[in-house]
Amino acid sequence: MSEHYLKSDSYFKLWNTSLDANDSTAKETIGAIRKLEDGRTYRYVKMTGQAITAGLLVIPAAATSITNLTCDTTKKIITDADAAWTANQYVGYYYKTDVSMTGSEEAIKIVANTATTLTLERALTTALASAGTDDAKLIPPPGVVVIAATSDQSQIVSGVAIGPITENYYGWVQIKGYGNVIGTNLTATQPITPGGATAGYALDSAAATDVQIGYVKAGSSGTGKPQLVMLNIPE
Repeated sequence: MSEHYLKSDSYFKLWNTSLDANDSTAKETIGAIRKLEDGRTYRYVKMTGQAITAGLLVIPAAATSITNLTCDTTKKIITDADAAWTANQYVGYYYKTDVSMTGSEEAIKIVANTATTLTLERALTTALASAGTDDAKLIPPPGVVVIAATSDQSQIVSGVAIGPITENYYGWVQIKGYGNVIGTNLTATQPITPGGATAGYALDSAAATDVQIGYVKAGSSGTGKPQLVMLNIPE
């Protein structure tokens, strides 16, 4: 993904859409990264599952299982005889044959799809079975997101909402720099992790296995209150 170092302006304009965008159709590449001069960094996402409000954490959406698969002789076009997809709805996703199936298990990016076929960025190493017995997963990119689950500190976080995004709409979430995060009794100077008492909340990190997304700069003000956090979520 390309990066653009932009000067902010009075309208907080970031590339093709505004920082507080709630776009009904995608105005940017899903997952695109944009940076401001002060280091604050944002990811363009599609919000699925439900709407979101400012300060809540989002994680990548779950993979989709597909079955009854075959491939052409190039091993780049996968056919699902049972599918009825919307054209190009899986562009940017990754295709991965399930463990113990015939085809190669490497994950390969999808560059196009029709109602029943997926076109891969490169060929599978091993062809799928001609009988259509192979199964696979369609793995969404970090830009297709859902609200973080409750009580799971091992979730991989895609960003923090900076404003409302309607379900199945598009907008920006923050991944680096100072931002506001809603949590459960967040403590100043402490690292934080997903998995708070409510879906989308953060809490203080304690275990070595926790996924840390930044540290709290301002003091705690209880549960459900926005806290100033220095975010450091991977791009």
